[in-house]
Amino acid sequence: MARGGRGGDGDDGAPAGGRPGRPPGGPESVAAAQQAVSTEAQQGRPGGGAGRTRSSDEPATPASAQSFVDNITADPRSVSGRSAQDIADQFTAAGYPATVEQSRKKGTSGNAVQVRIQNHPEITNIQVHPGGGRHTPEGSPYWKISTNTAGKTWVIPRDFRGAEELGGNVVRYDE
Repeated sequence: MARGGRGGDGDDGAPAGGRPGRPPGGPESVAAAQQAVSTEAQQGRPGGGAGRTRSSDEPATPASAQSFVDNITADPRSVSGRSAQDIADQFTAAGYPATVEQSRKKGTSGNAVQVRIQNHPEITNIQVHPGGGRHTPEGSPYWKISTNTAGKTWVIPRDFRGAEELGGNVVRYDE
């Protein structure tokens, strides 16, 4: 993981051509995938992107939800491609009640959706942003994971603007 957006050019173990489970493709396929995730995040529906462990019409099982929740801090990229509602459903199924609410912070685009997590020993909030605004172009989503142990981890695309100014860990999901 790169800290503060610097030095993130190392090999992350993904095969050449992209992340595991994704077909190789150029910028057009990345842009199309980002647009699909952005649309799903805005609508609060589970997506079919990276990190998916079930189809959107299957309920989260406690075991699969617990596995997902337990691995977020070790593999923050696992949230990429997931909607706020899907993330909340996973935490709730794992025994940590979670609610989804539209962000109301002044001075922002207002597009972010907050997943408020109760009683988890580490993760307190996950922000899902569909893109658009000062950090990314429309359709280029990103996630911010807030913990009470390691601070913030940003899961961002390569077209994220201002990554070097972010506080906390920065992980790129499309590299």
